[in-house]
Amino acid sequence: MLPGVAWMLLAVAEPTSESGPSSAGTAASTPESERSSAVAAASTSAPSVELALRARLAARYPTVSRWEIKPFTAEMPVFGSDVKVVLLGSRSAVQVGRRVYWYSVAGFGQVVSATRGAAPGQALVPGDGQLSESNLLAANCDPVLDPAELNGKRAKKTLRANEIVCAASIEPRPLVARGDEITVRYLSSNVSLTIDGVAQNDGRAGDSLLVLNPHSHDLFRAVVSGAREVTIHE
Repeated sequence: MLPGVAWMLLAVAEPTSESGPSSAGTAASTPESERSSAVAAASTSAPSVELALRARLAARYPTVSRWEIKPFTAEMPVFGSDVKVVLLGSRSAVQVGRRVYWYSVAGFGQVVSATRGAAPGQALVPGDGQLSESNLLAANCDPVLDPAELNGKRAKKTLRANEIVCAASIEPRPLVARGDEITVRYLSSNVSLTIDGVAQNDGRAGDSLLVLNPHSHDLFRAVVSGAREVTIHE
């Protein structure tokens, strides 16, 4: 019986010896699985740095439809427990903890660009602008979104062909603008005359401005009464 008992004991002992390496293998893989679990937990609990930046950019530039965001360095955090956007623009900055990380940002959208150059004071029409995809952050302004907005406007600053037309670069055109060839109406109880003149100043309805007689070169004052029209009352 002893040989049989010994064989049975060996048979029982064999699974125990086989289970040893398996347990060791499980223990060896634990640190890697813990790291994976930690990354997964971070991705669900901590905010994404780039997503936080995109959200702030979208709120600041609602007309942008396509973003190009590139970190300045390769060592940029993906997630962070304390993410704060501290600067927005073509160069944007995000603070994660105590460190600040920088991004190069371009934001593209359909806005109005100039079809030709225009000097300050020059009258504009809708045909002076066209919709095109442009980098709004490079312009650093509130852009004009519809060429129809140029109707009745003039250039307040120099406009260059193919550049974004900023809202601050245009202004309403007055009824009479300096340099306009205008109609001068002379009205009295007995006489009504109409002559040509050249406006020496801008003028809105009711404004008094200087007018040049192009024939005699005399200067006189008249009151703005309509588009490119002034009146002298006696």
